[in-house]
Amino acid sequence: MHILVGSYKVLAPLGQLLELVLPYRTMAKAVAGKINFNTKHLKRGDPLPPYNGKLRVYNMRLCPFAQRTILALNAKNIDYEVVNINLADKPEWLTSKSAFGKVPSLEIKEGVCIYESLITVEYLDEVYPQRQLLPKDPLRKAFDKIIVEASAPIVTLFLKSVKAPDTITEDNISAFSKTLKYIQDQLIDRGTPYLGGDEPGYVDYMIWPWFERLLVFKEDNPNLKIDSEKFKILTAYLDKMKKDPAVFPYLVPDKVMLAFHESFKSGPNPNYDVLD
Repeated sequence: MHILVGSYKVLAPLGQLLELVLPYRTMAKAVAGKINFNTKHLKRGDPLPPYNGKLRVYNMRLCPFAQRTILALNAKNIDYEVVNINLADKPEWLTSKSAFGKVPSLEIKEGVCIYESLITVEYLDEVYPQRQLLPKDPLRKAFDKIIVEASAPIVTLFLKSVKAPDTITEDNISAFSKTLKYIQDQLIDRGTPYLGGDEPGYVDYMIWPWFERLLVFKEDNPNLKIDSEKFKILTAYLDKMKKDPAVFPYLVPDKVMLAFHESFKSGPNPNYDVLD
């Protein structure tokens, strides 16, 4: 499988890049800059905000899964509204927007919502054709989804590191290192700046939220550190991702990210509005 993935390369036509990509990179930053990401996290007893006809994301500002939906919206230059949710004390009406009571949930029109991060992103990619994130080629699309699935050990080690460090095993650490190598190998084999090609695509945006957190926690937790010598290409890739116009406006300052996760240890109700 790895050989097949590594041998599959896609080169975007230069004319298409000049016509579509360069103008977009300016627009996306402008639109994202107009959106209030840091609205108050609504809790039990808070009323549901009236629907204003705009695409709406039920979100939690520091949730990496919900972040996937936000990045797709930003990348596609779509105007939308954010309604943040306190996940420790959820509003009574949340299950009318997400049957599982989770975020993200994407309200397409009043009372019509879809949820689960990867599903919302695929929906957006089908309905909003500008800046296609998923490859049209079925084989390449499958390989990109494989990389997203393969990133699971990163998610596991991060969550254990910040919430239950005593449960970390040697297998977790080994799987994490193998996953970093796998992703770096894909960058090398594809020969492009991003896994998605000459600009970030679905696979890049779907794995980025976890890498953003690794970059923040690397000093406090050696298990999460990415060896910059061993993973030079991966490190350079992450530096580029951090500056991407869809990513940059949604970045959380390091001290805020650390403070938020630290609050999980001191009680059941973290400070969701730490960015206010």
